[in-house]
Amino acid sequence: MAAEPRSPALDRLAQLGVGDVPDPGPDGAVPGSAGAQLAASIVVPGVPTMRRSAVVGVVLFAAGVIAPLAGLVWVFLRRDDLVGFVLQERTLRLFVGLSIAVVLVRVFAVIEVAYAFRRRRWIAPQTALVLAVIVVFALPVLWVASRADQARSLVADVFVKADGEPLFTPSADVPIGRGDVTNILLLGGDAGPGRWGLRTDTMILVSIDPTGGRTALISIPRNLTRLQFPPGSPMASLFPNGFDDLTNAVFPYVSTHPDLVEHYGAGGLQPEAVALAEGIGYSLDVVVDDYALVNMQGFLEVVDAIGGVAVTLDQAVPLPPSIPGGKHPVPAVIGPGVVEMDGTVAIAFVRSRSADSDYQRMGRQRQLLAALSSQVTPGQALSSFGAITGLIGDSVRTSLSAGEFSNLVDRLGDSAAVGESVGLSPPLVEPGRPDYDHIKTVVAAVQGFVVTGEPSGFAN
Repeated sequence: MAAEPRSPALDRLAQLGVGDVPDPGPDGAVPGSAGAQLAASIVVPGVPTMRRSAVVGVVLFAAGVIAPLAGLVWVFLRRDDLVGFVLQERTLRLFVGLSIAVVLVRVFAVIEVAYAFRRRRWIAPQTALVLAVIVVFALPVLWVASRADQARSLVADVFVKADGEPLFTPSADVPIGRGDVTNILLLGGDAGPGRWGLRTDTMILVSIDPTGGRTALISIPRNLTRLQFPPGSPMASLFPNGFDDLTNAVFPYVSTHPDLVEHYGAGGLQPEAVALAEGIGYSLDVVVDDYALVNMQGFLEVVDAIGGVAVTLDQAVPLPPSIPGGKHPVPAVIGPGVVEMDGTVAIAFVRSRSADSDYQRMGRQRQLLAALSSQVTPGQALSSFGAITGLIGDSVRTSLSAGEFSNLVDRLGDSAAVGESVGLSPPLVEPGRPDYDHIKTVVAAVQGFVVTGEPSGFAN
């Protein structure tokens, strides 16, 4: 008896290189169970298809199974730097692409199975049911992908990486060895999220030896007067004898003068921060590589978003009677011992001026960063991802890359990594009558410590 002729459609598929596709025959029979293959297309898309086309099946399996698993392994390997990892625009773009691919691959795999069994009576209802399952599965995946895409645009606004050149370099030759020190100007202001006309009450120069990791902190008091600017700069032309207000007023001054905003913002960075970096770099005779500007008020929402933070206090700390933007009254005093803080109490803790000196206030800010970095678990970071990235978008501006910013936070949170902390405050420096030659000597000694490990003799 002669064999039934092969379907012309299958012959055409073979000519196109799809592979050997079994002829369903006159009764529409295809090897295997339609229901089992539809279900398998959700879990392991492409595996059922391999029976009909090895090439298409392998592509679907790679895109729908191997790629997502590789992404999970990648995240697991970077779990110790999860914050820096998820704040990279490239990572977020890849996450969005994988999320969409996970859904589309499964839809295509189900349609391929349905087409192969198209002559079966119950294939349409079964296919509809499986596609409904995929839709239910897809909704949360696509929602997370949309949040990641929103975060990607925020990250692009926050981490405006410059061309690699320092923000300020002294005109004189930098002493041998000091040119290898990375200096980051850490600025903290008390304006609310999204408001950038702030006064920088926290100014810390973080000096790091990139090779050995030795770190020193130099705090610049907010009430330092007569900040100097390099000759020929717009601010030097306006203030040849030094800035005529406190150093923490440089930021709002620049922000209210369009010509200064245009000049200092030419590189796409925060113009006020660039101007301040220029003044501090020139006054201290030090290279300033980058800056990180944080609206401290934004951290109130960050702490609340992750469910609070516990801080161990060695002594009692009096708190201010009220906090702008606070969500409830704060106690008059907290500590000693372990104190569970929500966002309002945490910001009151780092902003209190009645507890001790401005410099110790900066130490409390570093203590809060240390607690946050050590207590936030990957699960908390991921569950609060959308809220945290939104708040970062409103509260942080920096010339650092996302990875560099994460490394800075980790370093500030590790007390053992900070070898020296020096405050340019009394009795070492009189902020109201600063001797800038003496200040340069102090800073040079601290920079020498970062390079050689020899104590500067000025540590507080």
